[in-house]
Formats: sequence, C-alpha cells, structure tokens
Amino acid sequence: MELRQIKYYLEIVRCASFGQAAERLHVTQPALSKSIRNLEQSLGVMLLERHPVGVVPTEYGKVFLEYAALITGEIDRATEELAQLKGTGRGIVRVGAGATMMQYLIPQAVRAFVANDDSAVVTFRQGLRDELIASLRRGEVDIVVGSIGGLAHDDDFRQEVALHDEIVIVANADHPLHKLGKVEIADLGPYKWVLPDGTEGERNRLTRALRGAGLAPPTCVISTPSSTFMATMLQEGDYLSYLPRALIKLDREYAHLVPIALDQPIWDQVTVGVTYRRRGVMLAPVRKFINRLIEVGQSIESGGTALVARSA
Repeated sequence: MELRQIKYYLEIVRCASFGQAAERLHVTQPALSKSIRNLEQSLGVMLLERHPVGVVPTEYGKVFLEYAALITGEIDRATEELAQLKGTGRGIVRVGAGATMMQYLIPQAVRAFVANDDSAVVTFRQGLRDELIASLRRGEVDIVVGSIGGLAHDDDFRQEVALHDEIVIVANADHPLHKLGKVEIADLGPYKWVLPDGTEGERNRLTRALRGAGLAPPTCVISTPSSTFMATMLQEGDYLSYLPRALIKLDREYAHLVPIALDQPIWDQVTVGVTYRRRGVMLAPVRKFINRLIEVGQSIESGGTALVARSA
C-alpha cells in the first residue's frame, strides 16, 4: 500500500467519479483505475462499486475511508509541524463549532489567541455537533468547541471544560410573561417562537417540555442563522426564543432581552468545552488556542469578560 494510492482513493470518493478524480489528480483514468485495483488486491477487499449516482464506497470501503482520512490528515499535520520547527511555516488551528459558540465564546478566544500568537491561522467549520464530531474523527478539524456530553466512554476523544452555562427562554423586557412573576411551562402556550438554526437538541427538549404540559410543539415563526434578525424580531414582538445565559450578558445585540422566570428549568446545565482526538500529534498552536479558549470560558463564567460588539 502506498500513500499515493490512499490519496487517489480519497479523491475518487470525493468526486464519486474516476474521470473527475483523474482530472483533479492530473493522471490518466486507466492509471488511476490500475492504482485502485492494486490497492484493493493488497487489502483483499473491494473498496468501490459503481451505482447510478456514481462511484461509492462498499462497506469495506467505508471503513477504509475513515482510516485513509486519518492517515493523510496526520501526514499533513506532521508536515506543518516540521515547517514550524524549521521556521518556514505558519501554524494552522482548525476549529469546528456550532452557531451559538461562534457568537460569543469563539470570537473572544480568537482575539486572546492572536494577541499572543499572530503567526498562526485559525480556520472554522460551522455545523451540527454530530457532524463536527464526525469531521474530528476523520481528522478534518483539530478541535470541536461546544457542549460536552455523550463521549465519556469513547476512547477516541478527550475533552476539557471551558465553562458551565444554562439555556434560558428569553423575550423583550415588555413581554406579558414578565408580569406573571414565576412562569409555568403551560403559560408559554399562546406565544410564537423565533428559533436559532443548528439547535435541534434544544428544540427537541423544548418540544418534550411543552407536550408534557399538554401543549403543542413550539409554533415557529421563523428559524434563522442570523443573530441580528432574531434579535430584531424579539425586540419588536411578543415572541420567545432560547439562548445561553452567558450570551445574553455578553452580546450587545441581545442586551434588550430578559430571561423568562420559569418555575422549573427545561434544559439541564450545559457544560461547554473542547473535544479533540487522543491519537495523533497536537500541534503547539492548537494547544495554545485551547488554553486561550479555556481562559476565556473561565473569565465568562466569573463575569469578567467584556461585552461583544458585532456587526450584522
């Protein structure tokens, strides 16, 4: 097995086509096909099969795909590490995070990081937690920032805590629910919701709580990735939403929002932190970024971090 064959295999899977992969790799299609046949023979299994939608991995191929991505990822990272040691390369930190983390924790961590190390480049991949963990497992990102949970018994990963937070229901300061004092879940029934994208877990928990009180699932006026649009909708109408309590305190866009005083919490306390792979080499810039992020998280939890001002 050769590294070249592994890279060829990955490109074929990305393109779902031998022809397109050969063009991107600057090799002839017969040479590419021969290389993959030799790889399959050395492994003793068929890795690819043709379907109407294109070339797709077999069940064996799916398993090999995970390891192939890890192998090439580790070699790329080793190359970067050697370049840094020689003083000829810039460190790269590849961060995966959900939309909420990109609003308050990540920006402050990046500012703290670049203030101490302006030679490194930070890149981001935004997505849902399960998607990001899959990217982390494949070596496509170095760390995932978000809620910690569900991976305690997964030997592939390690996790470090940055802060503890809670999800709260919010509305503008003049919302009728604020006049009730303590609010029961049943009191939420008449109101419509403006919900942030990428929060399916929180939305499902809210739905279960409403159904437990004999109510229908939340009536969603709009689901949006735009924090500015969501903040405007909440400010101008009697809508409800949910956000991390720390975000409300830190982000000027949400300064007009007030948590609803529910008589019982809907969501458990959220532990926010960093997830990374146990195996492989962690580059120095990645470790530095994790340290800065944890410091920022601890500062946020203690109330010592300034408000975030962002443009739309």
